[in-house]
Amino acid sequence: MPIIGKVGRKSFKVKILNISLHTILLVGGITMIYPFLMMVSASFKSNVDSKYFDIIPKYFYDDNTLYQKYIESRFNENSYLLKSQYQGKYYSFEFVKTPEYSAEQINNDWIEFIEENKGRYNEYDFIVAEQFANGIFPRNAVAFKEKVHDEFDGNITGFNKKYGISALYWDDVTVFSKEELSRRFTSEKTGINIPYSKFREDLPNWHKIWLSLDGDFVNYEIIPTYRNNLRLFNELKGTDFSSWSDITLSKTLPNDSLRGHWIEYVKNTLNTYHIKLNSRGVENYIDFVKNKYQNIDLVNKTWMTDLDTFEDLISINHYIEGAASQDYSFFIENLADPEHLIISSVEFDFRDWLKNKYNDIDNLTKAYEKSYKNFDNVTLTDNYPEYNIAVQDDWKGFVLNKLDISQIEISMKCQHEFIEFLKSKFGEKLNLEKVNDLLGTNYKSIVNIYPQKSLPENIEQRKIWTDFVINFINPKFITINSSKVTGWSSFLKNKYHDIENLNKKYHLKFTSFQNIHIDYQIFDHQIFLEHKSDIFYEFLFRNYRLVLDSMLLNGRAVVNTLIYCLLAILAAIIINPLAAYAMSRFKLKANYKIILILMLTMAFPPMVMGIPNFLLLKKLGMLNTFWALILPAAADGYFIFLLKGFFDSLPKELFESATMDGAGEVRIFFRIAMSLSKPIMAVIALGAFNAAYRNFMFAFIVCQDKS
Repeated sequence: MPIIGKVGRKSFKVKILNISLHTILLVGGITMIYPFLMMVSASFKSNVDSKYFDIIPKYFYDDNTLYQKYIESRFNENSYLLKSQYQGKYYSFEFVKTPEYSAEQINNDWIEFIEENKGRYNEYDFIVAEQFANGIFPRNAVAFKEKVHDEFDGNITGFNKKYGISALYWDDVTVFSKEELSRRFTSEKTGINIPYSKFREDLPNWHKIWLSLDGDFVNYEIIPTYRNNLRLFNELKGTDFSSWSDITLSKTLPNDSLRGHWIEYVKNTLNTYHIKLNSRGVENYIDFVKNKYQNIDLVNKTWMTDLDTFEDLISINHYIEGAASQDYSFFIENLADPEHLIISSVEFDFRDWLKNKYNDIDNLTKAYEKSYKNFDNVTLTDNYPEYNIAVQDDWKGFVLNKLDISQIEISMKCQHEFIEFLKSKFGEKLNLEKVNDLLGTNYKSIVNIYPQKSLPENIEQRKIWTDFVINFINPKFITINSSKVTGWSSFLKNKYHDIENLNKKYHLKFTSFQNIHIDYQIFDHQIFLEHKSDIFYEFLFRNYRLVLDSMLLNGRAVVNTLIYCLLAILAAIIINPLAAYAMSRFKLKANYKIILILMLTMAFPPMVMGIPNFLLLKKLGMLNTFWALILPAAADGYFIFLLKGFFDSLPKELFESATMDGAGEVRIFFRIAMSLSKPIMAVIALGAFNAAYRNFMFAFIVCQDKS
């Protein structure tokens, strides 16, 4: 019955109370919606966008975020591969941006080249995109698993027997990236690599990542040596590169500033598959093998080959695994003359293909339209350019020397630089009192010191701020509104006079076919544009596909959960009512003590009870059984307490009448007590289901056998 009667509810104060209570409950309910929606939103995300706490995933409406997610998945969440393919342009997937210019022609040439050379390249030249990720199975991992699953009709034992592996479940059938350009990588045609090799060969080109030797050379050899400082590299080497992508790996030993780095990389790092020998090098290698093995029979026995003479060494692939590969690597690292080494890769083949197609480098430059036609086409960015140091110099020179200081804003992230600047002005031990007096501020401590975002009105502060911005601040903290700025084109024209000089300085014009930078980001972005809808739906459903696949197809997760929950509910609505009915119907002297003991069990969290329950079940021999899950939770002190209170509220006359009619206790319990207890039984069943469904940790402890 209601706490407040009908008459009482007509009171104005009661109405206000009623409205207030409902308003508070409504607001409380609404506040639960946003966390719930954030949880749902997170289920559609991956690492690159998981930091955004939004109720609608950003990639649903923002193409750049979708592009970042695609690149992350395409590169198998491998940031090192990202740095190598894009030659240090990005160091994290969250900073990836769409290319600044479109190059449809070079993409078409690349596709044409790959199609013409289909079947020519192998696992040393490309890796599979969307093959590996943390916590999920991306597109091609799923495709490979489904392919072998269907081939063996779901029989994992047959799959294991044929390929000599020991996967327990189909989820274990996965392949990892192995640093294919590293000398540590060898192609082993054994085990899971046998079906995987066939799978990768049949993939469409847009699912392949063609490995960049240029990028690996720059990212592995050059960037670490010079601490990612291109200006330092140019200064020490006497070069004029505007970005890391201007550096290409020479096919043969160069005679320029990269000579030493080329020798170090090729002789000690690059996979020997990509290293060939000229005629003189082959002669030296044959002499090396002769001196080591003396006769060809010993070579064949060691290498497991069938060569007739030492001269037949020319015809074999020295990169194959085993002793032959080890001997070839030893020769390259220790005995080979760098002058005799020749590098081979997809990139060199593509450059040769371009040379045959366009003949003249000017024709190629004109076809790709990469360079600027006039100064008006050169865009002024709001922020400091990140990649090309020639563009950085022009941006900085224009912003700091040609713009009015009032058009400049700075980021609050430059606090450390500002404090260091003040120390250079007021001494290493910064005197806050002196700073406050001069600037008219009221800083309490150094950590409170921040520069103003824009030019201050106070004269002294304005002087300090201007000096800081012009002479001290890192330009990456400067921002302008380029739409309100004029004079950029005139500035460039006065500096370069001719647009060709700017293109040359920015390295936008090709100088030779051998030095063409192959921009893989152009190819990846074109793939993204052509398959954007497919990519979006892949990210939309892949997390749920993983969960449903694991639940419905791999193992008995759903069946076991249903059985466990049903048994837990049945045990709860049978055992607990029996105990509660006995204490309610028969007034035992120890009733209150029993109830107190039952209630005390609520004082201990499940984690505390886990160890005693485990030890008890172990002694009873019930581990890895359903009984181990059901029996410990079959009797619940809280449920018995609720049921006893409910049974106590039932009219005693009903039980007395049934007894007078000759009904036994079992009949009274099931026909009267249980019939009238449907509401409380629903509560008990719901509680039992909830406890069983979230009982993962206890189930993990007492049922460790996956089978």
